[in-house]
Amino acid sequence: MSCFLCPKCHQPLMVHEASAGFYCANKHHFDKQEQGYWVFSQAKKPQLDSRQVMRAKRFLLESGIHQPMIDAVSNMLAKSAEYLPADKVSLLDIDCGDGFYLRAVKQQLHQLDKQVNAVGFGEAENALYAGAKIDSSLQLIVSQLKQLPMSDNSVDIVSLIDKPLKGKEPMRVLKSGGLMLLVQPAARHLWQVKSYLYDKLEPKQVDVIVPKGFELLSTEEVNYQAQVSGEQAVTLLQMSPFAWRASDKVLKQIQAKQFDELELGYHVSLVKKVTS
Repeated sequence: MSCFLCPKCHQPLMVHEASAGFYCANKHHFDKQEQGYWVFSQAKKPQLDSRQVMRAKRFLLESGIHQPMIDAVSNMLAKSAEYLPADKVSLLDIDCGDGFYLRAVKQQLHQLDKQVNAVGFGEAENALYAGAKIDSSLQLIVSQLKQLPMSDNSVDIVSLIDKPLKGKEPMRVLKSGGLMLLVQPAARHLWQVKSYLYDKLEPKQVDVIVPKGFELLSTEEVNYQAQVSGEQAVTLLQMSPFAWRASDKVLKQIQAKQFDELELGYHVSLVKKVTS
């Protein structure tokens, strides 16, 4: 028996050891793709990046541009290791893209001498295809995100990195006593880029949202600067929740600019589920 539910009938999924596929009592089958990921369900309009944009995002992330934020995540997990299982940890990253942050959190847990079963759900099949090529040990699954194909109280850590917390599904699948890692942009994140998008740009207070039934273990605001080209600035914008505001004209203006001290910032928070 696995921790997954059949996306068609919501019955528990069992593992077919020989093929690494999944099946339920109603004979719905979900085989592992040759490329190394699974397809459970597909969104009607998934957000798909072009190969060029995907490559640009990957190169930028792997350049270490967000290392200060990842270091904060690492320190936070280390300080809260007492709340983690002694041996094997189940980790779920929601809307995981090509799995960059899933790999990063998995690595931090390995440094705490934890075995990790790392799962990533995403709607962009081409991104999961790329992620499976990078790390074949991850369980990367194409799935709609509004209803996660996973049992109640089945995961030790849920991560939402640079993604908003929406709905109740992340809380439902997390075990009682489990941890949720929340990373969201700080007030001055991409400040110089945002000046191209807003007529009157003013910093707004970013509140740390603690879901009902959770307690805040720790939170930290991480602010830093980076020297980036216009093309890299556009890539960072495309990874942000306000990318939709940028017209083609604005994108060209940003692309033509060199940013010597671009402000970056994140709120990193760790919360613990105290009710089942």
